[in-house]
Amino acid sequence: METNSKIKTMWKHILKKFNKYPAQLNVIKKMLELGLRIDEKKLYIGDVEINTVSLAKSINVDRRVITSTINTINNDEELTKIFHNLQPAGPLLTNIHKELKLGVIEIEGNAESPGILYEITKLLTNENISIRQAYAKIPDLNENPNLIIITDKPIKGDLLNKFLEIKGITKVIIT
Repeated sequence: METNSKIKTMWKHILKKFNKYPAQLNVIKKMLELGLRIDEKKLYIGDVEINTVSLAKSINVDRRVITSTINTINNDEELTKIFHNLQPAGPLLTNIHKELKLGVIEIEGNAESPGILYEITKLLTNENISIRQAYAKIPDLNENPNLIIITDKPIKGDLLNKFLEIKGITKVIIT
């Protein structure tokens, strides 16, 4: 089975498992966003234990929803393999890009369209701009998935139209 199919199968499994429990699905989305992993009945970011009450407050659910979500994951072999092995991706530099004199490109488009990152990289390379960070929201779990690219210097506005010419891109914001 090809990797993309495995990923789609995993998301379908998650959505099927939690579709009737929207609060638990929100917990799953937050866990994936933060890279929270489960070890037995506890939550961790890296090696730092996360309090279930704090997580519950952050997504406006009762802490018992967190516990139920953890139990559901622990009772499912496929989900256990995923959520016992998640890792955080590290800091996203978007909110501090001005202080660091970096550029930010936010791209919306068809996540199924191959080559978007490649074409963006080619355009940036031609302008002698390096990518410092790239972050993509999970298309199957986000209504508006996007790709965020942080560059080693601010992006000139004249690249905007060139980005929009890339097949699969529908919207670009440069900051």
